[in-house]
Amino acid sequence: MPDIFNRVMKQAVQRLLRISSRRFAVLFLGVAVLVSVLIVLTIDLLWDGRLSAELEFAGVVTPFLDGLVLVAFVIAMLDTIRDEAGRRQQAEMETRRLNAELEAKVAERSRQVLAAQEELLRSEKLALLGQVADTVGHELRNPLGVMNNAVYFLQTVLADADATTLEYLGIIKGEIADADRIVSDLLDAVRTQPPHPALVNLAEALAQTLRKCDIPAAVTVRQDIPHTLPLIRVDPMHLHQVLWNLVTNAVEAMPEGGELAIRASADIVADTVTVAIEDSGSGIAPEHQARLFQPMFTTKARRVGLGLVVVKNLTLANGGSVVVVSVPGQGSVFSITLPGQTVGSRKNELS
Repeated sequence: MPDIFNRVMKQAVQRLLRISSRRFAVLFLGVAVLVSVLIVLTIDLLWDGRLSAELEFAGVVTPFLDGLVLVAFVIAMLDTIRDEAGRRQQAEMETRRLNAELEAKVAERSRQVLAAQEELLRSEKLALLGQVADTVGHELRNPLGVMNNAVYFLQTVLADADATTLEYLGIIKGEIADADRIVSDLLDAVRTQPPHPALVNLAEALAQTLRKCDIPAAVTVRQDIPHTLPLIRVDPMHLHQVLWNLVTNAVEAMPEGGELAIRASADIVADTVTVAIEDSGSGIAPEHQARLFQPMFTTKARRVGLGLVVVKNLTLANGGSVVVVSVPGQGSVFSITLPGQTVGSRKNELS
């Protein structure tokens, strides 16, 4: 019975809340007067069946009964308002949740679109480079080889020459080496050879690469390569090129000296090995980080911006990935993740 009464009262309140305040006041007063009259008549008629002096008693009881009706009405109204507020709050929370999901989806889609645009731009640049790389590369290497042989001959026959002559011969040889490296980067950037995977010990490959890198005395090399690190399945020559480029970039980022930290770790579950090469240089500006792996982009003098393109191409060709984290003024960390024995062999079978 109380449930039916509450439900009836709530329905009445919901209907009353839909009308104007003026009509509500008139209706409420009319109902109150009517209820009061009915209460007085009922009490008096039940008392002795006649309208008499018992009206005085009814006049005392009526306000209490009116109050009970008013309290019941107010309680029902508060319950209705509370329920409506709860529904609105729940709807608002659901709207916020949907907005958050929509914003996350929009942000993810925007990130995907930007990544696709960057990859398309990168592919277009590589295609443009490919049109001229073979012809220009080979045409440049021939005279560079001749000049290098000529410098070697002059250094041999002029071994007793004065210091200035020997210094300039050394400068010429260095410039030839720089030009030859640029040609090699150009060819490697647009003509990635298919990998020939093999099981490689990362510590040994890194040691061989460091021996071939020109690391000044002002740069301290710190290595953290666990002895328990599993073998990786990559092309040894590709790995050497990737490590050489990253170490060279790190050294060049510290012209005044600093620390070169090389760390490696394994993910047993994913069967991958990650190599992180960190420098203590000046870091990379945020507006440049998104373009690091784009062909022909560089912030260094006398560079054509192909070293990191080679790094990315060769890493991807071997089933790996490369990421960079850099804070201006604090240095940069380039991390490459390469497949282990199981992942590498499975990818080779699929290919």
